[in-house]
Amino acid sequence: MERLSDVFLDSCRREDGRILRGEDMSRIETFVDAAFAFAFTMLVISIDEIPSTVPELLSLSQDIPAFLISATIIGSVWVAHTVWSRTFGLQDRVTLYLSLGLVMLVLIFVYPIKLMVQLSISFLSGGSLQQNLEIMELADVINLMIYFGLGLMVLCFILIALYQNSLRQHQQLVLSEYEVVFCKLACLTWAVVAATALVSTVAAPMLGDSIQWSGLVYFSLPLTIPVARHLYRKSVGADDLQQVR
Repeated sequence: MERLSDVFLDSCRREDGRILRGEDMSRIETFVDAAFAFAFTMLVISIDEIPSTVPELLSLSQDIPAFLISATIIGSVWVAHTVWSRTFGLQDRVTLYLSLGLVMLVLIFVYPIKLMVQLSISFLSGGSLQQNLEIMELADVINLMIYFGLGLMVLCFILIALYQNSLRQHQQLVLSEYEVVFCKLACLTWAVVAATALVSTVAAPMLGDSIQWSGLVYFSLPLTIPVARHLYRKSVGADDLQQVR
């Protein structure tokens, strides 16, 4: 890849301290967006039939919380890829393979995400929600936790690899100091998520009847991610870069 010209960089729009080098949608980004849109359709409450009675409607409505949370999880991955793509605009072979891997993983991962969320909602609500969820054996729950954790770790590694590919070409992309820190903070964020998934995966077969703690560990992310980002900014003296969040 050749170094981006100053003329091109000056023509790019700025957003939150970042130069949007890839604001024009590429075929890669279009394909990824279409795949995520299809993933959302796989989460809908009723995909095969429209409820014809009020009891059927109320029964299907139990899936609304699971749909919203599952869609939020998948949407956060789509946002992460979109922000990365618009900021760096890479279309090299590494980007192509990583994006294809991300699409395949998300499409495989849709139903495990929803099943995991349904199980969590059923537990947290004491069974008052997701009453239509079949009772699982302990072994099945453990396998689900492991399946979910492994998939989440792979997903995190793909997103980290995308940002690492940007850092590898920082000279060609003419990344600013802020953008380098932005990449490293994004890598750190997804590394924390991967580490949490690893803890959950390792703990699942060891907890036995206390298996719920393997899932509840994910609720630590709203605390551990900001703490890890704050400690990193402090360690590299990036507090002066006000745009970095």
